[in-house]
Amino acid sequence: MELRHLRYFVAVAQALNFTRAAEKLHTSQPSLSSQIRDLEACVGVTLLVRDKRKVALTAAGECFLQDALAILEQAENAKIRARKAVQEDNHFSIGFVPSAEVNLLPKVLPLFRLKQPDTHIELVSLITTEQEEKILRGELDVGLMRHPVYSPELDYLELIHEPLVVVLPVNHPLASEKTISAQQLHGVNFVSTDPAYSGALAKIVKTWFQQQESQPNIVQVATNILVTMNLVGMGLGVTLIPGYMNNFNTGQVVFRPIAGDAPTIALLMAWKRGELKPALRDFIELVQRGLLAPVEAEG
Repeated sequence: MELRHLRYFVAVAQALNFTRAAEKLHTSQPSLSSQIRDLEACVGVTLLVRDKRKVALTAAGECFLQDALAILEQAENAKIRARKAVQEDNHFSIGFVPSAEVNLLPKVLPLFRLKQPDTHIELVSLITTEQEEKILRGELDVGLMRHPVYSPELDYLELIHEPLVVVLPVNHPLASEKTISAQQLHGVNFVSTDPAYSGALAKIVKTWFQQQESQPNIVQVATNILVTMNLVGMGLGVTLIPGYMNNFNTGQVVFRPIAGDAPTIALLMAWKRGELKPALRDFIELVQRGLLAPVEAEG
C-alpha cells in the first residue's frame, strides 16, 4: 500500500463518482479503478460498492476513510516540518541593542558571513526584555543585550564593560570641563532612562550617584537611550550613558569622561540552553576567539 492508493481512495470516497475523481486526480478512469482494486486486495476487504448508477462506501470503507485522511494529513505535516527544519537551519536571527551595532556587529558579521555563506542572517533591533522573550520562544537565535537576564533557560557571556560618560548640552556651564565628578552633578537637572526600556542602565546610574553621595535633579525620564541624548541636546538637562553613543551625536551635545572610577555597563551575548545549531556555535566561537574580551560564561 502506498500513499497514492490512499489519495485515490479518498478522492473516490469523497466524490462518490469515479469519473469526477479521475478528473480531479488528472488520471484516467480505468487507471483509477485499477488502483482501487489493488488497494482493496491489499486491505483484504471491499471498501467501495459500485454499479452503473452509483458508488457507495461499505462499512469497512467508512472506517478506512477516516484513517486514510489522518494518514495523509500526517504525511503532509511531516513534509511541512521537514521543509521548515531546513529553512530554520539556513536562518539565523540576531537581536541587538545599539551598543552591539557599534562595538560588535561590524567586527563579527563579515567573518560570520564567510563561515556561514548559505545562512540568511536577520538583524533585529530590540530592547533587552524583548530579546529575552523572543529567545525563549525561538524567534531569536542569539541576543546582544544588557543585564538583567531573568530566565534560567538562557546561557550568556559578558562581552565588554563600557564606561559611562557625562553628556551635556553644548552650552552647559560644565561643558568646558575636561572631566566631571559626581559632586559637580549634585542638584543639576538630569535626564534619566526608563528602567523598563534601558535594562540595567537606570539602576547602575542610580547606584553610582548613591555611592558618591550625590543627587541630581531628575526632570525627565526617557524611553530609550537615543531619546535621552536628544532631550539633553534640547537643553533639558545632562545624563550618563555609554560612550559609544557619541557615534550618534548630531552636534547638540558634548561627551565628557567621569572623574575617577566611572561606572560601567555590560554588553551580553545570550542564547537558549540546549543543543546549539551550527550557525550559533560558529557565532559564539567568533566572539570567544578574541574579537572582544569575553569573560567566563554565567547563567
